[in-house]
Amino acid sequence: MIQTKPKGTGARRPLSKLQRPVTRFARNEDGSMIVFGLYLFICILLIGGISVDIMRNELSRLRLQSTVDTAVLAAADLDQKLDPEAVVRDYFSKAGMSDMLETVHVVENLNSRTVSATSLQSVPTFFINALGVTSMPANAAGTAREEISDIEISMVLDVSGSMSSSNRLRDLKSAARSFVNTVLSEERSIGSNGEVSISIVPYSTQVNIGKDIIEKMSVSYGHNYSHCLDFYSTDFRSTSMPSSGRRQTGHFDPWSRTSPATDFVCRNDSGFKVQPITQNKTELIKQIDALTPAGNTSIDIGLKWGTALLDPTFRDIANDLIDAKKLDTVFEGRPYDYTRPNSMKVLVVMTDGENTNQYTLKDQYNTGYSDVWGRQYSGNSWRFSVDSKEYRDTDRDNKWYETWYLPRLNRWDNSRDGGDSDSTRLKYQDLWAAASMSYNAYYNWYAQYNNSNDYWNWRETPYEYVGSSTKDTRMIEICDAAKAKGILVFSVAFEIDAADAVLMKDCASSPNHYFDVDGEDIIYAFSAIASTINQLRLVQ
Repeated sequence: MIQTKPKGTGARRPLSKLQRPVTRFARNEDGSMIVFGLYLFICILLIGGISVDIMRNELSRLRLQSTVDTAVLAAADLDQKLDPEAVVRDYFSKAGMSDMLETVHVVENLNSRTVSATSLQSVPTFFINALGVTSMPANAAGTAREEISDIEISMVLDVSGSMSSSNRLRDLKSAARSFVNTVLSEERSIGSNGEVSISIVPYSTQVNIGKDIIEKMSVSYGHNYSHCLDFYSTDFRSTSMPSSGRRQTGHFDPWSRTSPATDFVCRNDSGFKVQPITQNKTELIKQIDALTPAGNTSIDIGLKWGTALLDPTFRDIANDLIDAKKLDTVFEGRPYDYTRPNSMKVLVVMTDGENTNQYTLKDQYNTGYSDVWGRQYSGNSWRFSVDSKEYRDTDRDNKWYETWYLPRLNRWDNSRDGGDSDSTRLKYQDLWAAASMSYNAYYNWYAQYNNSNDYWNWRETPYEYVGSSTKDTRMIEICDAAKAKGILVFSVAFEIDAADAVLMKDCASSPNHYFDVDGEDIIYAFSAIASTINQLRLVQ
């Protein structure tokens, strides 16, 4: 009996012999992961290839950008006299990139030069060319502008006694000369428009600001032996010139036992006086060559005067010096305001050690008359007479209660050494200049009765000192004040211990503005600072 498939049922027709193998193959899932893995591997290769091509393109772009920046910076240099466009093309030629230079644009004004350049390189692809991308563009552009802008620089240089060791002063002089020669090109030396000014501030125990400046200030205890200033602690919290009421540093020697005195707290040797605001390269180098080492170390005082010479509060004194023909007329109006456009203030400070004691006279020994009379002879030799009454016949001349002690003769007399008419009563300032503290203490007072108490009493009490801890605090404060005003601070630690270098590093505007050097490396540090000042004019 023949059965037929009912209508509407889901019964299947039996497969033929030809259809059965095909169906089995379609249902078989073996090997499907291999296909998927091959697909992923191809994707990874493609992504990796794209990354390699992008990285090659970026490296080519960076090389191109470096060439553009170097070329436009060199071409914009106002000191070079070649055609600026030719300079750019020469840089690209020497780099083997002449065909990549697209455009060069030069704009020259009376006091500036701007050079722009664009470049393009087509970088072949190694991998993504399979996708139809055969090359990738690498673009680079740069603009450099050098403007004869107004730059004010203070060089604060350590010339303390330790600078006499290991040729340190010799190396410092070489470094400072190199700095001046770099910053003041021939076109910007004397006779130029005063775009760049340099002040030199040598320091040791004190800073001799010079007679011309201190006479413009209202100070007490004035004298003409030397010209330093005693600051208050609050003065180091500001970059401004100190106001009235400060006292001139006493001219005295707390170290030696000589007459006349030799090692003064406020040095008055020719190279030690501050040179303010000048563009005269010859005079600057002459002063650098004249620097000599002596005294303690007062980094804080050096920094105070270095910043004061950059501060607008010094402007009135600077203008007075211009009127007196002590400064070049091109510097009228300097120091400029901190907010003035196209101007920059730079402080460069170096030291070979740490802050040490700074000595100051007590008020009662800084003014008025002493009890010593003196007569000066040729060769700066002195004959002193001390107004002190003999209370026993210590010189055994059978004369009692004589009125003058004569240190040179170690005896008493009723007349002064050298004669009453030719000797005069010495002010304390004159006495300290004529003989050191120790000399006075020993010969003028102790020897009268061989009284050690008198000797040590006089030797200790006329002066006091500011210790290193206080001076470190002052240094931190004046560095912070300078940076807060926008002064760019470079610091150079020259052959000093790591612990002492901390303050110098903190003083700098950033770690990149700090140099820790030994020996002749100080020359490279100062050269790098000078180059950095010039390179700051790259505007894009």
